[in-house]
Amino acid sequence: MIASYDVIVPGSYTWSRLAEADMVELRDLVSGRTTVLRRPPPDLLAMDDIVRLEGLAFRADAGPQAELFGALDTDPLRVLTGMNWLIAFWAVLWDLRAGEPAGDLVRTLDYDGPWRRGATPEQEQVWRSMSQRVRTGVFAALTGNPESYRVYADEVRRLAPDVFLHVTLTIMDTLSHNLSRQGLELFGMAAELEAYTEPGRPGGGPSFSPPR
Repeated sequence: MIASYDVIVPGSYTWSRLAEADMVELRDLVSGRTTVLRRPPPDLLAMDDIVRLEGLAFRADAGPQAELFGALDTDPLRVLTGMNWLIAFWAVLWDLRAGEPAGDLVRTLDYDGPWRRGATPEQEQVWRSMSQRVRTGVFAALTGNPESYRVYADEVRRLAPDVFLHVTLTIMDTLSHNLSRQGLELFGMAAELEAYTEPGRPGGGPSFSPPR
């Protein structure tokens, strides 16, 4: 499967290019496990967008939220889909390191931000429902399932994108802090994937495969 053995070592990982230019094999040097990653289909997401989102996710100031809300005015679904893809990527990296299936981690994602505190029972149901909608979007990114993506996209169009953004951003922030505390390197991983792959074809297949 490996066409040219070209290994790059950022921190705890090695990257090996594969015959298909939009794919790469990633090995976690801590766990010894590997997985195959693929760029998202270019008709769905651009890697430049994901790398920008990755940079915003790890900025400590208040600028990222303002920038993301501004981007919603242009293409809300694309922004939210990129965030979901990044969350799915982190779940796969945790699977690669810890052996906990990425889908199991995604099922635990839950909004715990300020809008939920002191919620009435009716409001609590709203936040449970919004968390489930975000999980649907992340599962769509994780599996590459077009039907899951269609369901998610329909919900974004039906409801307020700014609420989706707030909930997704809070989930991203919580997850990134939790995984970083476990010693997982997240920042720069999307940029590395962009650096060592080429754009693929539309509908090129799922970005993620189960680590082994």
